[in-house]
Amino acid sequence: MKYDAITIDTQVVYSNDLELDTGLVGQLDQFKDGLVQFLLSEITVREIHKPLMEKAKATHDALTKAIRAGRSNDQLSDQQCSELEAIRDGMIRPSEHAKNQLAEFATNTGAEVVAADTVAVKPLLDRYFRNDAPFASKGKKNEFPDAIALLTLERWAIEKQKRILAVSNDGDWKSFAEQCEHIDVVDDLGKALEVLNELAEETVPLAKNVLGLISAGDPDLTHNLRSFLEDAVESECPYLEFDGPMPGEDEGASLSLVSFEIPGLEDESTDIDIVRVGTQGFAFRVPVSITANVYAEISFSIRDSIDKDYVPMGSTSVEQETEFDAFLLLEISHFIDDEDEKSVVYEIDNVELLDAPSSVDVGYIDHSLAEPDYDFEMEYMLEEQGQH
Repeated sequence: MKYDAITIDTQVVYSNDLELDTGLVGQLDQFKDGLVQFLLSEITVREIHKPLMEKAKATHDALTKAIRAGRSNDQLSDQQCSELEAIRDGMIRPSEHAKNQLAEFATNTGAEVVAADTVAVKPLLDRYFRNDAPFASKGKKNEFPDAIALLTLERWAIEKQKRILAVSNDGDWKSFAEQCEHIDVVDDLGKALEVLNELAEETVPLAKNVLGLISAGDPDLTHNLRSFLEDAVESECPYLEFDGPMPGEDEGASLSLVSFEIPGLEDESTDIDIVRVGTQGFAFRVPVSITANVYAEISFSIRDSIDKDYVPMGSTSVEQETEFDAFLLLEISHFIDDEDEKSVVYEIDNVELLDAPSSVDVGYIDHSLAEPDYDFEMEYMLEEQGQH
């Protein structure tokens, strides 16, 4: 079935870690000046703006907190604090930064923003009182933004006589689409991109060629794939989950790649989603199983019932292997071999890790292994005191 436009709901951006220029969301720039139009409901834009602003504010606040802590414990000189404060004060206001991010995203994707004020009130209220989607569930007053988004998108499609493919895992969006002749809903952006790429079917054999070369141990492809994947795994910052008799807090976990496996590589049964097709290359998504080393520092503390404060009880390090499933997004360029015009050369331009877990469970942590939170010896201080 032919579609003229694609749109996404807010959750698609959330699942992409609020990143607008990477992952599958970053692939939406292929629709700029293309035959398929990228639409954004004004509601979606507004809903994305708030978490983007909060994310920018968290960065600003973290820098302020670090400056204060560095000044109070004399880790930073007055000059260093002043320099950092100048950097902080030069940062764009969080709301403006979020607005700029959205404006750049709209420009890069050629997005048309469908205004919310075009919705008619009567159809909206009729759906509300009939409990029609998206008002079919409890707490239906919370669904007004979704209703406005869907009705304005439907009106756009009717006026333009076009069909929209919407990406959402919201059940109400799916229910609405079942009653709408102009909108279909899929719950996965990768699948939607494959549907919209008319040359996807013809490109699958090329992706299989790349995977076949990797399986056969092609030195350039395997080296580049592992190198890109090592960087991608190391860039992950998962939260640490653990059990133990004493409360603890991880000081930031880091991952390093041990090994990986693309399921179905040996028998060519790998599930491939073509998400982009161009004249000089293509991009596709495949599942991957990752084995990685996780390293983290855990600080323990107990609550002082008198002072109503937490008393540090030392820290310990954790290092162990963990396994998880995710997806790889491979961007490939291809060209004719200069020496053999019948051969095609493939190069891996970029690899991204998608849908990696946000947390890692390291099991039971014994606080008795914790070391004190100081690294000096009292004897040294006493010796220094005796010299004066």
